[in-house]
Amino acid sequence: MVISMARSKSGPKNGADEWAILEELQPWVVKRYFLIKDAFKDREFTQEDVERLFEEKRKELLEKGVKEPEFTTKNVGEVLSILRKTGLITARKDIYDFRRTYYRLKFPAESKVTRDRLISLLKAAADQIRGGLDYKALLVFLFYKAISDRWMKRAQDLMKEGKPKVQAYIITNKRYYKLFDEETGKLYTWHEVVKSRESIKELANALIKISEMNPELSDLKKLVEVLGLIGFIKEDNLHTLEEIMKIFNRVDFAEFNSDILGDAYEWILSYFAPQKAKEGEVYTPREVIRLLVELLDIEDESDVLDPASGSGGMLIEAYRYVREKVKKKNPEEEPAVMLYGQELNETTAALSKLNLILHGIQEFKIFEGANSLTNPRWEEELKRNGVEDGKVDYVIANPPWNQDGYDEARLSDRRIKHIYKYGYTTKQSADWAWVQLMLYSSRRKVGIVLDSGALFRGGAEKAIRQGIVEDDLIEAVILLPEKLFYNTGAPGIIMVLNHNKPEERKGKVLFINASKEFRKHPEVRKLNQLGEEHIKKIVDAYRDFKEIEGFSRIVGLEEIRKNDYNLNVSLYVFPEEEREQIDLKKEFEEFREIEKRENELVEKAKAYIEGIIRVMGDE
Repeated sequence: MVISMARSKSGPKNGADEWAILEELQPWVVKRYFLIKDAFKDREFTQEDVERLFEEKRKELLEKGVKEPEFTTKNVGEVLSILRKTGLITARKDIYDFRRTYYRLKFPAESKVTRDRLISLLKAAADQIRGGLDYKALLVFLFYKAISDRWMKRAQDLMKEGKPKVQAYIITNKRYYKLFDEETGKLYTWHEVVKSRESIKELANALIKISEMNPELSDLKKLVEVLGLIGFIKEDNLHTLEEIMKIFNRVDFAEFNSDILGDAYEWILSYFAPQKAKEGEVYTPREVIRLLVELLDIEDESDVLDPASGSGGMLIEAYRYVREKVKKKNPEEEPAVMLYGQELNETTAALSKLNLILHGIQEFKIFEGANSLTNPRWEEELKRNGVEDGKVDYVIANPPWNQDGYDEARLSDRRIKHIYKYGYTTKQSADWAWVQLMLYSSRRKVGIVLDSGALFRGGAEKAIRQGIVEDDLIEAVILLPEKLFYNTGAPGIIMVLNHNKPEERKGKVLFINASKEFRKHPEVRKLNQLGEEHIKKIVDAYRDFKEIEGFSRIVGLEEIRKNDYNLNVSLYVFPEEEREQIDLKKEFEEFREIEKRENELVEKAKAYIEGIIRVMGDE
């Protein structure tokens, strides 16, 4: 048995040291330590309590058919002595009976942290980096801490089973990500890297090493370079980093399921969205994404594409939606959905992959660094994988609104011009180029968020709109409330296009005016937000394809033709305003009273001015 006596003199200094101590103990001691930890957590216990615990464990193993259980009350004293010397437990004497000793774990099992508490901690961490470090670094830290905690939990479970330290690490490497370098014997978990001021300086290098050991995490290296972490992690900034590390160390992310971890990631994105919107970054509110996904009603065993995938929010919500449907039928079943995305900004694409991984999603492919309008890379990938037409079932996106620079000169390349069969957009706005790209790439439905101007602008856009209307591809157009988006106060619209309209919907378009369906944003004063009740009202109207006075209306293609293919929602359905009941007699009397007072004031003013004139005349 090997014990580090250097540690035993002063005891452990922080939570990371628990693992450093356990690594130096023999497996049989570690196994008993975890049994004690699971049983007593933060409660005091005596040697007699541990003896009863070991006896119960021995009987449990006998009932399971283990002939000679290793747990015995004979070695309880030795175990407690070892744990006390290493600082893993503390001891105090009973003041009334000095023969009795009470023990307590130095590292009790952490109490559960709620989702709200987690968000509160993230806010504290976010406030630390303002003005110094790119907020995207916080996303990297969250990801690193989360996979480390999950890795350590798996290794811990193996050690509880009696596996030696190195064996437990190697098995965890095979079953999860590689955070243990088997050649050098060096551990690259969060706990190991941030345990001291000196080791924090190696944080960026540790991330690079992890990316090299795990091809699926190769984007970590890219993010370290792009975010300038190596340059930032120096003596002048160590205090900031130490504070962030302390905050993250308060939470064991292994406690949380993928949804909560993903929500934490999304929260960071939304927290910085107002600030980043001013710098040109686009963030689609979760509620708008949820509405779009519910409108498409994505089915299991399908594939989904977002050609402007950003941080991956739409793909994640699509996966969640399908999973909810699957779990309702069979709680044990997992969804079979393949997700594809393409994002021009390589940093954003890299972060989106981390986002998808944190959400527990494995079946995805993100194409990065390529322009979807001029170089859609998913078609070739799909064909390589046996999808003959190179299309997906559903395409969903909130592309850049009124993106300029995409006219015939850029879209008429022989490799892509067949995509834009309805015509080329003007140089001022690529909105209808995005619509055509998404239509071309889909088999079933398309859901797109656009600027409302796309519905009624003339010229080339009107010609494209006309062709798509006449081919009866537009199923619904929904006007959203204003001030939903961080980067513009303008009301957006959602358009649902369907390659396979039901017979009863052919030759018709459902217009929904949801401009009044909002509540005030609970955190951002100038913004509005869609509530669950608003989403439900819109989705119900769409699915039932029904008319509601002042809210939704079914319009035939003939009427749209008469309106010169103008799809402006307000042209077809306008919300009823609340009419104020006016008492004309009372209003008239009040008007007469105001008029009387005004006349009296005028007469007083005239008399005052005349008096001044007389005085001036006498002088």
